[in-house]
Amino acid sequence: MKKLIKIGSILFGSVIVLILAFILITNIWLDSTLPEYTGEVQVYGLNQEVEILRDSSGFVYINALNINDAAFSLGYVHAQERLFQMDLTRRAGEGRLSEILGPATLPFDRMFRTVGIHKHVMENLENYMPETMELLQSYADGVNQFIEGNKNNLSFEFDLLGYDPYLWKPEHSLMISKLMAWELNMSWWTDFAYIHIMQKLGVEKTKEIIPDYDENAPTIIPESIKDYPPVSLGLVETDKAFRKFMGFTGTHIGSNNWVVNAAKSESGKPIIANDPHLAFQAPGKWFYVSINSPDWKVAGFTLPGAPVVVIGVNENIAWAMTNVMADDADFYLEKLDEERKNYFVDGIWKSIDVRFDTITVKDSTDSILKIEQTHRGPIISGIHPYDVLYNTQDSTASISMRWSALDFSDELFAMYSLNRSKNSDEIIAAIKNFSAPGQNFVYADKAGNIGYICGARLPLRKSQSPTLIFDGTISENDWLGNIPYEEMPKLFNPPQDFIASANNKTVRDFPYHISNVWEPPSRIERINELLRSKKKHSVQDFQKYQTDFKSKYAEKVVPYILEAFKNVEINDENLNMVLLLLRKWNFEMEMMSQTPTIYNAFLTKFIENILLDEMGEELLDQYRFVANVPYRIVLELLGKGKSVWFDDINTPEYESMNTIIRKSLVDAISELEENFGDDVSRWQWGEIHSVTFKHLFGMESDLIGQFVNVGPFPLGGDGTTVFNTEYSFNDPFDNNLGPSMRYVYDFAEPDYINLILPTGQSGNFRSDYYSNMTEKWLNGELVKIPLWFENLNGFEKDRLILQPE
Repeated sequence: MKKLIKIGSILFGSVIVLILAFILITNIWLDSTLPEYTGEVQVYGLNQEVEILRDSSGFVYINALNINDAAFSLGYVHAQERLFQMDLTRRAGEGRLSEILGPATLPFDRMFRTVGIHKHVMENLENYMPETMELLQSYADGVNQFIEGNKNNLSFEFDLLGYDPYLWKPEHSLMISKLMAWELNMSWWTDFAYIHIMQKLGVEKTKEIIPDYDENAPTIIPESIKDYPPVSLGLVETDKAFRKFMGFTGTHIGSNNWVVNAAKSESGKPIIANDPHLAFQAPGKWFYVSINSPDWKVAGFTLPGAPVVVIGVNENIAWAMTNVMADDADFYLEKLDEERKNYFVDGIWKSIDVRFDTITVKDSTDSILKIEQTHRGPIISGIHPYDVLYNTQDSTASISMRWSALDFSDELFAMYSLNRSKNSDEIIAAIKNFSAPGQNFVYADKAGNIGYICGARLPLRKSQSPTLIFDGTISENDWLGNIPYEEMPKLFNPPQDFIASANNKTVRDFPYHISNVWEPPSRIERINELLRSKKKHSVQDFQKYQTDFKSKYAEKVVPYILEAFKNVEINDENLNMVLLLLRKWNFEMEMMSQTPTIYNAFLTKFIENILLDEMGEELLDQYRFVANVPYRIVLELLGKGKSVWFDDINTPEYESMNTIIRKSLVDAISELEENFGDDVSRWQWGEIHSVTFKHLFGMESDLIGQFVNVGPFPLGGDGTTVFNTEYSFNDPFDNNLGPSMRYVYDFAEPDYINLILPTGQSGNFRSDYYSNMTEKWLNGELVKIPLWFENLNGFEKDRLILQPE
């Protein structure tokens, strides 16, 4: 017996030793993947020595003696910290994810090969400005020098997937802006949802739930729409799956920005603020850098893969951006002959452009893709994950896509020009070259001017309110050109002494169509309220405003709830408590409060009780996927007071608005009681509304997620607060989108900037800079750092020298 115990002890000890050895070796391996932050590195392609400094937060300062060396060094630094993120992004745009991830991503590859982002870039390489191509080549050289010099210690993702990244090329950077345009374009989702609802429920009933603005032309709905064949949701479903896979969840893809001039600034100089709202990921979207070279001195937020500062500051100007929500894509129902060789337009048959492409798939056979194209664009109706994976044949309508991002534009040259602009005239000239994704540019200069420019390429259409799929057999629905840049909305030194945007309607009485998917006005109303709340504002005020949790939307909705229960006898204790809390609520979405939980549970039930009986689950999911649509419709229907949508078609009675309001609140309370117990005091908003910054691998594996995900953390707010913490109506209440960075800049302190990221600068989870800013971001703090290389004065922590070899 003693012998068996001894043997068991030895075996147990051996297992422990092996486990400890494995942990030690794994840690040594993982630490070897961390980039070098100090010392000297010799590299090919550099003209002169470059100094790269990092401060204690991991923010990067590049000191180069010429522009090309600065771009080279930026490429090197991006690759140090975010190479896997860069590689995955370019593979998505090229349609090459399946080479490393296998059949699961084949639908995404087929989608992007069909849409043709990479094809478009390659066909237009000779059209880009020489300055753009020179900058891109230097940047690519820097990325490639890091790849070549670190083949054996790249980040862990490459080892786990068993592949090496191929060399970076200028066209990969050119795809970055196109992919951002794809991510930020929400308008076309509604085209498919509306037409499906019309085909099921009819035109008149559907018109009541299409958001509109009085100054737009009436929604144009062709009589023939009822005769359209079934419209495939293939593109929508595939893009949904792609966004979920990449972590691009959330549809309040917008931002806040505002600027005040000297008259409203405590410092006597303009102050500007920005917080772009994008899907949360680990690592995040942005990488902060300060570039110091004789002809390119700029600091701000870059997208790994692109050699420009997208949002930031130079010695003369500062600028901020929000999404225009531009409607820059249309779809056309095409009539094809039986052999799919021709399509019918204006009484004649035209040849379809057909090409074949081959997609390499890991651990599977190659996939052959047939791509068909009309004069408008690719036929996208055959894109569907089930068609790809199960080789089914789609018998639905053939639909082509027209998208302005597939017209030539040079956004990188626009941003490079903006990086070097000195005044409003140069800013206006720079943004003229910016097309997609359409952005609201707000800016200030050191002379004290403030301004706004709508930077987008918007198509000229016969219809001023397109929201549906067009009849492709007639050319009158084709685009007539683009709105001239000179006529695009602009603003300069307004008398109110401030400018703000929050994805709200750009301008009233504009003669051209911009969008039908504006965000509900709650954020811009609150921002304007705050900016008018006092005569002068400070950096500290702006920091507080960026994390404001008051919902002007809830402030409008709650009185309808209270009115619906007026003079109604109530015997339920929790219902009485809930109504009391709603009466006393200040409409602050604080995470420790129970009232936001009750309100948001009510809102989701109210949307469901209005729409589900007519639409059914699948259509409802499509309709409420773009969250600003149900948000806006709820207010419109409440304002009307009467609508056929309030009636539940499954009951013999006719339900009024107040009946549905009462039912929705009772349903919400019942669900909260079932999930969290009868004690209302335990229904804190932060208990069910939390944020997790997820790594791609952490979304696929809970075990890996414990190491690479950041969170969860309880959070206040919702999709209507200035601090945007959106949740999906289809999967409430986890926060999946919000401020991807925050920054505030005061021209009275030209050598400092205030900023924060949700996680950190690095994409390597072993790095000290992977999630070092999360706590400050959650608490609404900003880090004040020197703006320029020469201002560091001992602030730097790490010093890396790149030497030309």
